[in-house]
Amino acid sequence: MEIIISFILAFIAFWFGGEQAQLDSARDRVVAETATVVRVIDGDTIAVTIEGQAETVRYIGIDTPEPYRDGEPACYAEEATSRNIELVAGEQVRLVSDSEDRDKYDRLLRYVYVDESFVNEQLVAEGYATTLHIAPNTTEAQTLQQAEDTAREEQLGLWVACRDESSAESAKAAVVPKPETIEIDVNSLPAGQQRVLDTLGVDASSVTITPETVACAEDAIGADRVAAITAGDTPGILEGIKLANCYRTN
Repeated sequence: MEIIISFILAFIAFWFGGEQAQLDSARDRVVAETATVVRVIDGDTIAVTIEGQAETVRYIGIDTPEPYRDGEPACYAEEATSRNIELVAGEQVRLVSDSEDRDKYDRLLRYVYVDESFVNEQLVAEGYATTLHIAPNTTEAQTLQQAEDTAREEQLGLWVACRDESSAESAKAAVVPKPETIEIDVNSLPAGQQRVLDTLGVDASSVTITPETVACAEDAIGADRVAAITAGDTPGILEGIKLANCYRTN
């Protein structure tokens, strides 16, 4: 874990200053298209037609309780599906992509809008969904996380309805506890790293590394590349963008 902490701090020094411009450039390349919703499959998946072609769309960045597992809907699955129906059924929607176009099931990965309403965020904000940040598709991760934090604090939707569920699967789909964080001793940082952080205006005392940060970094570029960069190798531009997302969203 100490190696990963050193890696994250070194990564900040390489990429913090230029990260925003790189992410802005990536956003400029997103796909936006108009589709008609023909069926709502569940709380985070819809069937649409795009210029007459049928597609299945998985909402990016969120997760709703599974309605089909083990023969019974998970806690709040029916409510999440019903709310998604209210928001998008029969509507013309605008679909916006992120870094990846499709998932392993060949579903389109998209942020979904009805007029100016951001449906992914609305489902999280109202307590029908939790966040699911999977790099590199994390452009809206901060917005979605803020919506979840507010819904959790206000005990909306599944945050109160599923609180007493005994099923491990329901607990995972509904109330996910905040991960433990690992504190960094500011006084133990090498002087060079401390100067870099000071120059960039980064408060080292606020930097924490969670298990999610570590998993995200290794999933994004591979454990071998994490080890190589930790040993002194310079991350490539694409690696930098992916790792910036991990640091920003964790």
